[in-house]
Amino acid sequence: MDLSLIPVLIAVAIGVVGLGLMVAAFALVRRRGGWQSAMQPDAGGCWSAPRRLMYAGALLGVLFAILLTVLFIIPGGLPWLR
Repeated sequence: MDLSLIPVLIAVAIGVVGLGLMVAAFALVRRRGGWQSAMQPDAGGCWSAPRRLMYAGALLGVLFAILLTVLFIIPGGLPWLR
């Protein structure tokens, strides 16, 4: 395997994990009976599980976008664009 593909594979893995977290969050929102009830804080005032999953998925999605942008900007960042 060409070592220049490793940064691309890392970026794609981060994007896939972020997407998986978002899908899990939306599944929990549906399971809890809708958006309003799923986003309510728990008894201790902490964020609910769907909200935490959505936050983590969104952060990984932003990181994925930043990494791909950097790979497009760096000469040779994407091996097939050389």
